[in-house]
Amino acid sequence: MSTVAIVTLAGDLHARVIGRQLRDVHDVDVAVVASDTLSGAGGLTWSNVEGPDLSLPTEDGGTVSVADLDLVWWRRCHGRPTVPDGVTDPQMRKLVVKDNRAGLRGLLMAGFTGTWISDPYATERAQNKILQLDVARSVGLTVPRTLVSTDPAAVRDFTRAHGGTVIAKTLTGLLGTSLEAGRVTLESLDDDEEITVSATVYQEEVPGTDHLRVMVFGDGVHTARIRSGELDWRLANDMEVEPVTIDERLGNQLREVTERLALRMGVFDVKLRPDGEPVFLEVNPQGQFLFVEGMSDMPLGEAFADFVVGELASTRGRVLA
Repeated sequence: MSTVAIVTLAGDLHARVIGRQLRDVHDVDVAVVASDTLSGAGGLTWSNVEGPDLSLPTEDGGTVSVADLDLVWWRRCHGRPTVPDGVTDPQMRKLVVKDNRAGLRGLLMAGFTGTWISDPYATERAQNKILQLDVARSVGLTVPRTLVSTDPAAVRDFTRAHGGTVIAKTLTGLLGTSLEAGRVTLESLDDDEEITVSATVYQEEVPGTDHLRVMVFGDGVHTARIRSGELDWRLANDMEVEPVTIDERLGNQLREVTERLALRMGVFDVKLRPDGEPVFLEVNPQGQFLFVEGMSDMPLGEAFADFVVGELASTRGRVLA
């Protein structure tokens, strides 16, 4: 029997749904490692001398040996970690969080020899929106004209060149906090101090109401069209979601972006101009996809579980070779 570890946040719906699919349908053993509850859980062990097995605590209160793992789905490793109330010093609480994260990542990077979905370093690297836009453009995708800057003059010049209104959004985002992309006008960009505080993404607005949520799982491409009049459909109440088939060329380009970012999966946001031209916005290396299943009846949980099983078969093939 194969064993999969899902590294995520406590109570993660995706881990529960995919874990159940893997166990019940594919006879795969699944261990869920809650990256935000490591403090106080015990069970995390690494050593370079003979003795204890490399192990990780599981969400159900047990442990899993790293030597038994065939695949790790590196889903979530941030969030708001819990720290026992007995640790009261703010700096020490931060240190506890950092050390536990370093211990988890280091243990797996040093001791795990199976397949990643996706490698932690690749996942972190791929989250950079500047890199995403550069890679997307290099494979022939249309991307919005974009400026990332803390320079007030550059920001105002860019906004002026695009009709006096642009879209502003964060460069990295913050897990657990909904940060909406919004329109800003040239008149509102009058505070130099505010502009210089943090690097911000400024983009031309892509017109249209049709968005594509494209889930690339290995070679598989699964697409939903989301129709909404809101600029940021994530916060909309008027969404219409339906499965669609995208052009083969677009699917191949998105697969190539995934490959160039050294990922095994990616969840893409693409917007369609009124003339139908797709415009790449961003890719989330571990984006949410089950909400699409809930709103469209697309069997995405089943598709992802099948993808994991395919990755496991590739792992076994490499071992046998």
